[in-house]
Amino acid sequence: MTRETPSLFFAALATAVSAVGGSMAHSSTLRIQDLRALERAAIEEVERQAPGSTAEVSPLDPRLQLAACDTPLQTSLPPNVTIGPRVNLRVACTAGTVQWSVNVPVTVSTETAVVVANHALPMGSPIGPADIRIETRKFPGTSRCCATAPEAVVGFLVRRTIPADVVVPMDAIDRPPAIKRGEVVVVVAAAPGIEIRSSGVALADARIGETVRIRHSSSLKVIQARADTPGVVRVDR
Repeated sequence: MTRETPSLFFAALATAVSAVGGSMAHSSTLRIQDLRALERAAIEEVERQAPGSTAEVSPLDPRLQLAACDTPLQTSLPPNVTIGPRVNLRVACTAGTVQWSVNVPVTVSTETAVVVANHALPMGSPIGPADIRIETRKFPGTSRCCATAPEAVVGFLVRRTIPADVVVPMDAIDRPPAIKRGEVVVVVAAAPGIEIRSSGVALADARIGETVRIRHSSSLKVIQARADTPGVVRVDR
């Protein structure tokens, strides 16, 4: 856990506080809000929205004095903000007679099992079981960037070179084509109550669902078909 420079941190907090109707403590007779409750509320909200993550806050500056909230604290993220390595949680007291809000900076990390390259994986190569291992690592923010199980990467193609001992990112791999250029494929043409099968040669690679040009084996005509399963294309009618 890191501690911000007190004066700078307090100055930043001061801009985030909204005092309404004298909710800031100006008198020793007023009950003062326990700042640790704000810290706990911010941590609990982050861990609720990002299960499995760890949230830490720097202790709020003790010079920040707020009137004790007379209702449960409310926590929220800013609009259109998702959980990242650092996030400001809004902790507010707005439901009762005391009203104020404070932005609490939170540092987020996640420790999880991920797929790691055993050696350098060159671009265009398929990933096999011997190419990877599972390892527990700690990440800033969440670990949504990376593969977490062997079945998520084995058989996939490397889109860009992945160095040895580096976590395999999901955006660095791609599904292999179901249809390969030059491959003889089954061409399926279906109509109500009937299905006709023939053969053809693929003129390009295609993944499942993609359109591919096929040279029909008997007519030699080039037709458009849709990659259905490995080695099989369908002509939509």
